[in-house]
Parts: sequence; structure tokens; C-alpha cells
Amino acid sequence: MNRERTETSSGATGRPRAMDALRRGAFFALAVVLGFLLLELPWNDGVFAIPQRYVIDNLLILGLGCAITFLAGQRTRASLAVFTGFCLLWGTANFFIITFKGQPIVPADLFALGTAASVAGGYSLFLTGRLVFCWALFAAYCVALAKLCPQRKHTSRAAANVLAAALLVCLGAMQYQAIDIKEDCEVTVDVWDVRGSYATQGTALCFLSRAQELTPKPPEGYSAEAVDTILAPFAEDPLTTTDGATAEPASPNATGDPGAAAPTTSDAAPEQSEALPYDGPNVIAIMNETFSDLSSYPGLEGTNAAPTFFHEVADDSLAAGDVYVSAMGGGTCNSEFEFLTGASTGNMGGGVYPYVLYDLEGVDNLASYFRGLGYGTHAIHPAEAANWRRDRIYEQLGFDDFDDITTMEDADTFRDLVTDRATYERVLEKIDEGDGPQFVFDVTIQNHGGYDTGLVPPADAVHLESDEVESPEVDEFLAAIKRSDEDLRWLIEELNARDEPTIVVFFGDHQPGFADWLFEETFGKPVEDANLEEVQARYRTPYFIWANAAARGKYGDKLTRIEDADVTSLNYLSSLLLDATGLPRDSRALYRSALRQALPAVNLNGYRDAEGTWHWFGEAVETDAQKTAEDALKSYAIVQYDQLFKDRSNR
Repeated sequence: MNRERTETSSGATGRPRAMDALRRGAFFALAVVLGFLLLELPWNDGVFAIPQRYVIDNLLILGLGCAITFLAGQRTRASLAVFTGFCLLWGTANFFIITFKGQPIVPADLFALGTAASVAGGYSLFLTGRLVFCWALFAAYCVALAKLCPQRKHTSRAAANVLAAALLVCLGAMQYQAIDIKEDCEVTVDVWDVRGSYATQGTALCFLSRAQELTPKPPEGYSAEAVDTILAPFAEDPLTTTDGATAEPASPNATGDPGAAAPTTSDAAPEQSEALPYDGPNVIAIMNETFSDLSSYPGLEGTNAAPTFFHEVADDSLAAGDVYVSAMGGGTCNSEFEFLTGASTGNMGGGVYPYVLYDLEGVDNLASYFRGLGYGTHAIHPAEAANWRRDRIYEQLGFDDFDDITTMEDADTFRDLVTDRATYERVLEKIDEGDGPQFVFDVTIQNHGGYDTGLVPPADAVHLESDEVESPEVDEFLAAIKRSDEDLRWLIEELNARDEPTIVVFFGDHQPGFADWLFEETFGKPVEDANLEEVQARYRTPYFIWANAAARGKYGDKLTRIEDADVTSLNYLSSLLLDATGLPRDSRALYRSALRQALPAVNLNGYRDAEGTWHWFGEAVETDAQKTAEDALKSYAIVQYDQLFKDRSNR
């Protein structure tokens, strides 16, 4: 009888334990499925149309993440709530970032969280019915978790749980390294439509696929010999010193390189000849925040959307036109990178931010080039120095100093942002205080989004004179552009009144974040249906390269108006600067000048051939001009990889 009681008691105890384990398993499985939905639902209209194979892949990824969280959290109910809460926060963040910037979170964004936090104050957050539903769904799961999911009793298995979690991390990392998600899972993340790729293949899967592409790989055909062969036809220009003589190159260094000390863009801070500084003009490079000409959109031609004084200067410039960039609504650092280095993110893929991912010490760029000529080199940006790691990157690139917001706290503001004119005044201070010619790189901030702040003074208000578009955001943006245009007038007039020869290169870093919406309003179609030429309408900004009266008087025989530069891309702008002003060019600058003839423009989305036709990357070759452009693109990728990632430890 006692034995029967024992067996009955054991059976009764075993059944509740089995039921408890089953219920915990059900809540675990529910956490994975709910995590997937909370990751997608806040922003993805087509979540339920994602193909089954991609859904399974995403669930496997999230299941691994949930298991690691569950074990690391000692298999508690709270650990399941943490996992689903993380998925909800990620999905909510994607919703707002897509709303403001046009694309979801990509791996490189994780390296720029400080920058994101710094600029987030300029945007207004809001709730939608779908967001409320998702948060309510999460709350309901947490309540059910607390009420219905049995809590495990405290055991002494803490170390075993942590060890199991660590083992899963290792196994997951090994699998991540062993497979090529792009090939094995047939995942395609379009660089110009990251949102569409995430929406049709799932966030988790696309995110990991992009992460695998962050590490730069040598392009096909890359070798040091191949680079030498490509650059061999391009000899460096001779240098002219302040006394008008031609500078003699330094003696070969220990490696036998006769040009080791020549001031070229191949070194971050090359040796300077005693005859330097070079007899050249001051150079001011202005990357104007979100400076765009919205009158280029259909139906807005001839309206007050155009910056009128900018176009007056452009008409009297050495070079001017549209410059195609690789950023839209954000990603300012990539525009800086392309301009300063002459490299294109089109060779690197979407979601890559070199400023935050790579060591740029010793990479040839405009700052090191001008420093090599004996110029003073200065960077100005009235924001936090750590944004996009500028405090470190500018030093690596060869700038002598960097004026951030801490040096301009009392400056005039517009919409609570430091005005363009305040930065221009600082530029002139740098020129006045320096000995010899100066290079100043000014990254303005006045026009930064968002454009619903309501901070525009009534006297500065602008209303777009158009029946096509009606938007308070557009009006606020145009008020900022009008103020920029006025400040530009002040700078140009000030420079023309000065005796110092000065060159100005001016361009916008990208269009505003509402460019997607504006495109749909003016083109009458969704952005997803746009062809490449229409896509590029959102990736162009205006530019000019201008010389003041003193520069034209002293260097008139060297200055050249470039007639074929009305369409270009940001990676060529530094070469155009040297071509137009007669400044000495090294072999890489000469190479890029020649490259522009076969490949007139290239950005993240695609490239333009010499006949003016835009092509997607990887598009089938159908014409001789396209074949020439494709060959040029391949050589460019080889030269760029060498520039950015070649071992520079011995330089």
C-alpha cells in the first residue's frame, strides 16, 4: 500500500511538472513569433506577404537570440519579456528612422549611436495606431507571461545556464562565419531601397546579411602591381613655390621612392620641402547642410524654391552644376568622406560609414594634400565633436585643428542651430590668423532637419508658391535655404572685397529627409516604381567652384573654366577643384580627372556613362559607352581599395 501511495504521488507530481514545462515552452515559442511581429509590424505594411522561406530564416535567427537571452537570464519569465521588448524597441526605432531618413537601421548605424542621439532632438516623435497596437500586444504578452507562465523555482544551475548561453553564442558565431547569407539564403539588400529589402525578406535576415558585407574585400584583379599599372600613365604636376620657382623633389628615401617627400595626396602629412609653402590661393570648402534646389522637381520649376543668389554665383564660377551624392536625408559623414578622399561609397555598398568603421590614418585626402603644400588646414563644424567620430577622423586625415560647437557656443543661431554666417566668420578668422595660404573645410549645420520645429521667425518665413506641393515642412526648409542664400551673399561680397586670392568650393551634402514624399508628390508615382534616373533626382545637390577677384587677378592664367562639369559626382569634386584652379595634381588626382571622362558620375545607386545614360550596378552591358564605363569602374575600385586599405604602416 505504501508503495502504491508513493507511485501515485510521483505520478501526480510529474504531470504538473510536465505541464509547467510545456507551458513555458509555449511561451518561449510565442516570444519568438511575437518578436518577429514586433520587429516588423511597426513599419512594414507587407509583413504577412514575406515568403515562407524568409520567415523561417528570420524565426531561426530570432529563436537563437531568444534562447541566448532566456539562458543568460536564468530561464526566467523576465528574460522572455526582455527579448520581446528588445524586438519592439528595434521595430519602433525602425519606424521613426524610416520616417525621418527613409531607410531602416543598418549595422553601421550601431557605431554611430552617439551621433544619432545628438541629432535626434531636431525631430518630433509621434504615435500611430499601429504603434499603439504593437505596444498593447507587448503589454498583453507580459501580463499573460506573469499570470499564466509558471515561474521556475530557484535552482543551483546558474553557471550551467550561462555556460549554455555562451555555447550558443559560439555556435551562432561559427555558423555566421561559415555561411554567406547573401548566397546561401538568396538575400538581396538593394543599396537604394534598403527599406524594401527589409520589408520583403525580414529585418533580422537582411541586417545580418549587411553585417557580413561591412568588412572590405579586395576587388577582383587587385594587386599592388595592378595599381601601379593603372596609375603609371599619370605623372605628377610640377610645384611652384612662393617665390615663383619650381620646387625640386626631395632625394629618394630608403625605399628608393624619388617622390617620397613630394606634396602629393598619397600621404597624410608628407615631408615639406624648405621652399614650401606653395604659392597658391586660400581654399574654402563649404559642405552646406541639406543645401538643395527643390525647383529641380517637376512642377516646381521657376518657383521660389530656387536659391537665387547661389545661381548667380554659379553662373560666374569656374565649374558648377549638379553633384550626385550617396546620401539622402542623413549620412552627412559619407558626403564628407567622398569629397575629401575622392573615393566613392558606390564601391563599398550601402549602409557603410567609413568614418565610424575604418582607420583613415594615412589615407590620401584633401587635408593631407594641402598640408603637404604647406597650407594651414582647419575643420569647422558647430556640433558635437564626437559625432561621426570627427574628433578622431579629422586628426587622422591631417587637419591641424577642429572647431566644434564648444568653440561657437555664443554664435548666432537660426532655428536654434548655428547660422551659416557664423561659420563663415570663423572661416575668415582662420585665414586672417594663419601664415601663408589656408585650407578651411566648413561643415555647416543651419539647415539640419527636422523641419517641423516652428522656430522660423515671421520675418524669415517662406511659403512655396506652387499648386503642386503644400507642406509646412517644405516651407520651413525653404526658409532655412533662403537664409543660407543670404549668408552666402555676405561671404562672396566679403571675399571680393579682400586682397587675398581665395577659391570657394560649395556644395550640399544631401537632400532633406522628406525627399521621398516630395518625389511621390511631384513625379506622381511611388519611389519603389522609379527608374534609376528618377531615383537619382533625390540624390543630387547643386555645387560651384568660384574664384574671388583677387584670385582672378593673380592666377588668371592658371584658372580654367570647366565646361563639361554640369553633371558630376561628389568623389570627383576635389579633382575638379584642382583642375579648375591650376593647383598641382598627383597621379591619383590626374587619374580621377581622366576617369571622369569615361565615368562622369558614380554614387551609391549606380553610374552614368559618357553618353549620359544611368545604369544600375551589375546591369547587363549593351553599349560601347557602358562597356567603357564598366571597365573604368573596375579600375576605380582597384585604385580606391589601395588608397583606403593598403597597409600604410610603413608610409
